Amino acid sequence: MQLNRRDFLKLSGAGLCSFLASGIPLPRMDSRPPFFRKEEVGILFDASKCVGCRACQMACKRWNKLPAETTDGQELYETPLGLSADTWTLIKLNKRSEADWHFFNYQCMHCTDAACVTVCPTGALFKDAKGFVAFDEDKCNGCGYCTQFCPFGVPHLKTKNLLTGEAKAAKCTFCQDRIWGGLGGPACAEACPVEALVWGPREELLDKARKRVATLHDQDLSEARLYGENEAGGLHRLSIILGEPSQYNLPEAPSGAMADVWQKIVQPLGEVAFSAVILGVIGAFLISRRNIRMEEVE
Repeated sequence: MQLNRRDFLKLSGAGLCSFLASGIPLPRMDSRPPFFRKEEVGILFDASKCVGCRACQMACKRWNKLPAETTDGQELYETPLGLSADTWTLIKLNKRSEADWHFFNYQCMHCTDAACVTVCPTGALFKDAKGFVAFDEDKCNGCGYCTQFCPFGVPHLKTKNLLTGEAKAAKCTFCQDRIWGGLGGPACAEACPVEALVWGPREELLDKARKRVATLHDQDLSEARLYGENEAGGLHRLSIILGEPSQYNLPEAPSGAMADVWQKIVQPLGEVAFSAVILGVIGAFLISRRNIRMEEVE
């Protein structure tokens, strides 16, 4: 005799109910503003001050021992095409017309609601007490979830072993080793000669940014605005931009909601489905054995 549908559904349902009974956490829908501690730090970039010298870009490469990008055998220390596993800070020209152009600095935004932290299954990506998104490479299993869910496209995977295909995530860490070691701030901000990049307590940077935007408005730069005060729960990499976020390829309303859905609903449901299948297979085996024995007795 074969396992009928009713027996299978009973076994699968029992497994499903027992798993659900333990409770699946749902995404937290909290409309309250985030709470920021006084010790939280940040970086402020001012596009109106940047001269495109790329000192920040080179300082990041030097401190983090990152190799040059290569295209057609040529090293691209000064002009990488985009952020990558080997380029964590990037200066790009934002040109809208012959008379309207300036530079912008791209790097990790260190979100308060960090999607990469939410989906990381090993805890390799985590929020430091000072607010930035830190990284423990030893814990990274190369799953790549962070590369898929970051609304800014910051993390990238880097192959560590060509034979095994082992990969690790890579991104700006806010120079966590410098911060933890009391060696100063991020190398990029320390190297900027015109203070287009500065670092310090996030609340102080917010106050400074608001005053700077007001000054730029008085100088007839009406498009100047602050990006990062509330986006993704509040960024720890704030930016004074001279136009809409879309003009810098920045999302207007970045969100980690899909990461919450993935981590708190989709993955648990996947585990439920897997458990149900395993229970169904075991149940089918046991029932089949029982039926075989009954047939032998008869």
